Amino acid sequence: MQGKDLAKHIALWSCVYYTAATFFILFLYFLLNADLSGGLKAVALIAILPFSVCFSAANTIYRRTKLSLFPRVMIHYLLTVGGAFICLYLPNKDPQQSAAAAFILFLVFTFLYGLVMGVILYVGHRIHRVQRDEAIYHSVYKK
Repeated sequence: MQGKDLAKHIALWSCVYYTAATFFILFLYFLLNADLSGGLKAVALIAILPFSVCFSAANTIYRRTKLSLFPRVMIHYLLTVGGAFICLYLPNKDPQQSAAAAFILFLVFTFLYGLVMGVILYVGHRIHRVQRDEAIYHSVYKK
């Protein structure tokens, strides 16, 4: 995939992720809040956009590059968890919150990422193994 096509792919999926996340947050806000006069913080909604770009880049690198599995997963982890922490948590955190709470939240993000990525890798491995086992055998020696 060329650089221009890669940038288009990242931009397109960033818009998709941003739209889905914004609608999801608005849905939760209207569902959970009885008093709707306060509204959502504009910073909270705007901060979703850089995270969407990070997440889209992480998914594009994970799916479209020819790197081995470990570097792809590490780049995906850094862009996803780092992007969530920097783009979503830091702009919206309470100034009086301690650093220990931020570290615990970072560990929770890491645990959730590991859990989801573990399931994705396991399912992908099983699918690949079944496809490999059910491939049609062509004899090299018989013609």
